[in-house]
Formats: sequence, structure tokens, C-alpha cells
Amino acid sequence: MTDHLARLCFEGLGSTGRYTPHAYTLRLQGVEQSTDHVVYLHEVHHATLNDVTAWGSALHVYARLPAAAGQAFVPLLDACRTTHESLATFASVRLATARHGVLDGVLAAYPDYVGLYGTVTRLVQGIPGPGRKQLAVSALARLCMQTPVLETVDEVGLEAFRLADVPDADRPDSRWRWFARQGPAALSAAAESADRVLAERFGPAAAATDGPDGDLYESTASVHDAAWDAWEEAAYEHLRSLIAATGARTLDLNGHRESSEALIGSVEAVHGDIGLRVPMSDEQRQDDAAVASSVLQQVRHDLAAGDRHRARLLERTPADLVDVLARRPVHGDRPALIVDARPVRRLAALYRWPDDTLPEPSGEPLVAVRVVVDHTENETADGTDPDKVVGHALVPEPDALSELAERWGGRGPLAACVSASCLVDTAWTRRWLEPLGALGPLFVLADVEPDRFVPAWVRDERQVNALTITVEETGRRRAALLFTAGTAWWLVLAEDVTVALMVEYLGRRLGPRLSSDLAPFEPVRDAATAVIGHLLATESFVSFDALGNGHA
Repeated sequence: MTDHLARLCFEGLGSTGRYTPHAYTLRLQGVEQSTDHVVYLHEVHHATLNDVTAWGSALHVYARLPAAAGQAFVPLLDACRTTHESLATFASVRLATARHGVLDGVLAAYPDYVGLYGTVTRLVQGIPGPGRKQLAVSALARLCMQTPVLETVDEVGLEAFRLADVPDADRPDSRWRWFARQGPAALSAAAESADRVLAERFGPAAAATDGPDGDLYESTASVHDAAWDAWEEAAYEHLRSLIAATGARTLDLNGHRESSEALIGSVEAVHGDIGLRVPMSDEQRQDDAAVASSVLQQVRHDLAAGDRHRARLLERTPADLVDVLARRPVHGDRPALIVDARPVRRLAALYRWPDDTLPEPSGEPLVAVRVVVDHTENETADGTDPDKVVGHALVPEPDALSELAERWGGRGPLAACVSASCLVDTAWTRRWLEPLGALGPLFVLADVEPDRFVPAWVRDERQVNALTITVEETGRRRAALLFTAGTAWWLVLAEDVTVALMVEYLGRRLGPRLSSDLAPFEPVRDAATAVIGHLLATESFVSFDALGNGHA
């Protein structure tokens, strides 16, 4: 999805984000936290809206089909851009405002979104309480996207389907524009109807948390989930009754699940596994850990300033690089030596390599010592310096690690950083993990979704110790989470929202077996700092999808 028309973007002069039905990519400057939070939450709302609607399921499917079969994707996306961007802009700014205070100027660097935010603000002006405003906009966006498009796809045929097969009244942005023309009265009436349902079914307690000057975080606390879910559904049904007069056909609030599952099944019967899961159930959406995992596996943080770093395999051995690395202080005035392990497929995604450089992706993970090649070695024929190159000196066999450690001789931190995606190769793990761990502290970069490894810790009743770290990097702030269930230290490197989501996930899954004890961390502090700095300098991006993900 390289064409800008094939994605939803939040772009301006500051931090940026872009979303496709595969994932959302963030390039956060780490300078202004409130702006970074707006960008992050903006992309989360794009993902969430697709994951809970029929139109979103259609986008998920067509984005993953071969080019000829998936040619309906861009027209489908174009037909819901205003709906998507309006919800994402309003919701992200309001949530960030609830945390950081008034953010009147936050959209100054993103002028294309000022009008969308103003329109939504006008539509909800008659609704009291920040939580209800948020839920009313969510109900409206879901109503616009919850059309019988999947039934139309089934009737017409997957490859024959075109946007023209969908009546204008059943297209998301047509519905959004209709409500915009109605003005604030429509959403105010829907809120009043929902207030009555809330009072009848749950009494005054939930409504009391969302007064005109209420706290959005208090009103959305999990203890009130059932009440506010009922409120949103009641508002949705009222809006549904209004637009029905135009001939629009609308599914129930969660009426897309069966048709989504059926479409995925029929697609996979023809094209094989396309990496999609059926939509989450009501129970899963009430599970904060499941929601956190769903968000995490779709996020990608770009660490490179522009495109992915260029990379190449070095002819020099890792031992040859010892003296080079020893002259490069990275931790105070001390150097560090980090040995990395990544699957070939992951390396191919992380970097731009010369053609035919890497082995076949089906091969075992590669172990290497990375070094940023001096820019003077990168000059092109005209003397320009395009960007740095991350050189990889391969470690051929586990036995070579002991020689490397001996050559290093304690000049500074020595550690191994293995991506979690390596660990699925059990034969490789049996050969390499113990020798890598013998170098020094062993760090596991979490590049797979937590549902792939935390449930085993829960089953085994493991005690997990976790702590967060703030990383200052050339005037920018990053966040990291280190956690251990034994000898290795698992590492999440991103920013504070991603770290908070992982902590939320671990806490919900592990309960009292999750602790935060600083003492075990002290012996590995220097190595952890060196590994984090190493990753920021040499990793192009971090994400949790190294083994694939999927949503519908």
C-alpha cells in the first residue's frame, strides 16, 4: 500500500501516522507528548472502526486479495474517508485533551483536519458530558459503516463486486453528510433517547460520572462498560430510525459478525489463508487484555527518520569488528557489543538490502553483529551521502560466540538481543539460545503479539517482574518496558501508550503474579541501556506482527 490513496493518513508538520487494514504506522517525534498521543489515538480509532463494522470487514478482505481481485479496495476506502477521519480526529483530540488539558492549538500543524473537527464539535454541541459526546460520535460512525455491503458482495460475487453495486444511501460518507446536514438536533435527540434507556436499566450512577464538566477517563472506566455500551446501542438505534426514512439499510450495532465470518470463509476457500480472524465477540471486547492485544498487534513505530535503513552483509567477521566497536562509546564513555538474532523474513522487512543478498526466508534466523558503516564509506559517485548503512557481520556457528566474548574482554556491556519471532524455530533455539545467553544478559525483543507467549506464563503460574523506562534520545523521548519471567529480559521499545497497553495486558492476564521490583534489574541496567540505544540506532521499526496478524 504505497499509494497515498490506499491508506488513511494523519499528516502535517509534526508527528505523523498512516493506517491501512493491515496495520497502522506511527512516526512520532517524541518532542510534544500530547501531539504524539493525538496521532497515536487517531490511528487506533481507524483500526477500531474497521474492526467493528461490515464496511470495515470488506476493507480488510479486499486489502488482502491479489491485485485483480482486490481492485474494489480503493473505491471502498474512498467511500468512507470522511467518516473515518471525522471520528478519528474528534475522538483522538478529545481523549488527549482529557489527559493533557486544553489542546486548542493541537491541530495547527494538521490544517486538513480542522474542518472535520469543527463539524463534529458542532454536531455534538447539545450533548452534555464528554463521554456521551464521544459515544454519540462512535455510534454515528458505526451506523455509517454498518451497511449490508457484505451481503451485496455475496450476491454479486467477490471479484465482480464494484462500489456501483452499493446504493448511495448505503455508503458511509453519504450517510455522514446526511447527518451533517441535519445539524445538532439529530444527535441531541439520540442522546436523550439513550439517557432514558440508561436511567431505566442502570439507574443514576453511570450518568453521574458524565456531567457537563465530567472527566472523560472517569466516565469510561471499565466498571461502567455495560451501562455505556447500552447507551451507545440506544443512541445507534435512534440514529438508525432517522436515516431509515432515506431508504438506508442498516445492520444491528454488531450485525456484521456472521456475514464477516462467512465472507472470510468463502475467500479462504479460493485464495487460502489471507491472515484474517473473525470479528471479536462481545465478551472479547469487554476484556481489556484482549482489546490491548488487538491494538498492539496492529501498531508499527518507525524509528528511522525516512525510509528503512539501508543494510548489507559484511565480509568481515564479527571478531574483526571488536576493535571498531570498542572505539565507539555508546553508554557513557564505554562501548558496547550487542549480538542480534532475527529471522531472515524479518530482516528483509526491516532493511533495504542489495538484491539477492539474504538467504531464503525459510531458512533459520541469522545471528549477526551490527555496525553502522561510516558515512564516508557510503558516498555515491557524485560525492553525496544518501544515508547510513547498517552492516551485518554474520556469526556462522554458536561456537564462534565464545571467541567473540573473549576478544571483547569486558570493554563494556556485552549482551544478546534475540527477537521473539526467532523462538518459534525450536531447532535453532536449542542450538543458539544457551550460547547467546552465556555472553551476558539475554534480551528478547517482543516483535510478536503477547497472546503468543504470555498465556504459557499464565498456565505455568509464572511470576513476572516488569518495569518501565523513559529514554531520552537527542531531545526526543521514548519509552521501554522490560519484563522477565525467568532468566531472559523481554523488551518492548516504543513510546508510553504502547508501553501502557502492554502493562495493561500483562496486568489483566497475570493479576497478582505481575510485580515491579527494581532490584533484579540493577545487574542488567547497563546492558539494557546499551541494547535500547543500539536498537534506536540500527532498527528501522518495531512492531508486533513479525509472525503475521489479522483482523476483521
